[in-house]
Order: sequence, then structure tokens, then C-alpha cells
Amino acid sequence: MSIKEQFEQTEKLYHFTKFDTALKILESNRLRFGRLDNMNNIHENDKIEFVGPNNQQINEFPSEVLDALHDEIYKYRQISLTTEGQPGDNLGFNLHQMWGIYADKGEGVCLVFDKKELEKSHDMKNINLGRVNYDDTKKLESFFISDSKNPEEVLDEIKKHIPDIYFHKRKEWEHEQEYRLIKRCPNAAKEEYLLLGHALKFIILSSKLRNIDEVRYFENIDNIKRRAEEIEKVRKIGKAGKVPVLVYGNGLFDYALCTEDGKKEVWNSKDGYDILVIGKNCKLAL
Repeated sequence: MSIKEQFEQTEKLYHFTKFDTALKILESNRLRFGRLDNMNNIHENDKIEFVGPNNQQINEFPSEVLDALHDEIYKYRQISLTTEGQPGDNLGFNLHQMWGIYADKGEGVCLVFDKKELEKSHDMKNINLGRVNYDDTKKLESFFISDSKNPEEVLDEIKKHIPDIYFHKRKEWEHEQEYRLIKRCPNAAKEEYLLLGHALKFIILSSKLRNIDEVRYFENIDNIKRRAEEIEKVRKIGKAGKVPVLVYGNGLFDYALCTEDGKKEVWNSKDGYDILVIGKNCKLAL
């Protein structure tokens, strides 16, 4: 099977990150669950806006219930990935805003996972996972509405409403095509990780850095390739364990995804994305 066929036939999830962070992920073969109060979305940082079923004011809630709600909601942590496949989606690696925001303005890395392999993790039974829903109404469904009258009810109540609390975001975030893994982590002082197993299938770098600092660009390629080779040794399954390094970049009128040596093309924007036609949707200014 060619690398192009392998890429196209894999059901993929993507993770955009900085270059140094990517090296740590490759070395440890795991992803860290992030705390909700450290997200870049201010709504994620402040899910504690409670009203009762009859618009009861927050100051009317028993303090012990409010404390229990706060403590329980923030026991949950998340891993954010990018997905594709629904109508209107772009390909996961072909999201420029994700490269810009999460991958160090294009100088970072996009790690590509096999969704089916990732879901084989032994810890997956304790994880809620799925695509984020983006609400285009003024209703903020992930602000929690509590029916609890005592702290003992809080744990089960939040567990019951996990889809509403943790898998809704405002419409303005829909460009992320987010796929979430949510896990309850009762020990606040302990970091929690997801072991990746054999899920990592491709590593994508942007060609942007080559235009800025060609020496550092090729150093990054070499560093990533060495990490990928170490992964292959650990897997001990020959070519089946190989993690190809790809480069996503732009030419004059199209974007392409190629092997790092430039010899094999995996995808090109001529396949249906970002096609520029002079006189139709763009003009050439000379």
C-alpha cells in the first residue's frame, strides 16, 4: 500500500502542538489531560455560572452544594483533538487557524492518530469521547443548571450531564472541528495521561519555517525523524510500525502534503480544496 493510500484509508484524529512539546509526546508516547481552568476558551475556564431550574439566583444555593459543584466539575480534564468527515469539514491537517493558534504560528507539529487504534487504549473505558457540538443559539448549554439540594447528589448529577457540560461550545469555535476525550481525575495534584500505543501514524510539519530559517527547518526534520525511528524500534513490527514524516506547505497556487524528502505527494489542493483560478476567485497582480 502506498503512503497516499495509507493516509487516505486511515480514520484520523489530529493534534496540533509546539515543536518541543511534540518531541516530548513522541518520547513518552502519551498525551496529557489538560485542566479546564487552563483552556484558552474563557468559557471553559468559567463553567461555574449556576442557576436553578426556576432561575434561582446563585446566592440562594446552599454554599455546600456550590462548593461540591465547583470541585466536581473541575475534577474533569480533557484532551482536544481535531477531526474531519462531516459535511462542511475541511481536512484536519488543512486548517490554517489550527496551525497558527496551536502549532506555534506554523512552526510546530501536527500529530496524526488512527482513531480506531487510539480508542483501544486500556483506559478508554473511563473516558468520555466524542465530537464537540457548536451551538448557534444564544443558549449556553455548557453552563451547568443544577437540581441538587445537597452535596451528595452532585457527583451523579454531573456524570449524568457530561454531554451538556463538556461537549458544547459556542459557534465561533466550530473551525476547530474538535473531538474531545474527557476523564474524571479525582487527584488534583496528579497529572493524568493517555497512553498512545500504536495510534500515532503520521507526523506533519509545515514548510513555513523553511522560508524563514532553512537550517533550523532541516534540524527539526532530523530531530523528528530520529524520534520516529525510536518509536519504530519500540514497536518492533518493521514497516508496519513506521511513522512517516510529512510536510504540509504551499506553492504558488496550491497547497500540498508530501513526504519530507519531497518525492511522494500524499495530497494536493487540486483534489478539491483551496483551488485558485485566475479570473474566477483570484487575480494575479504583477
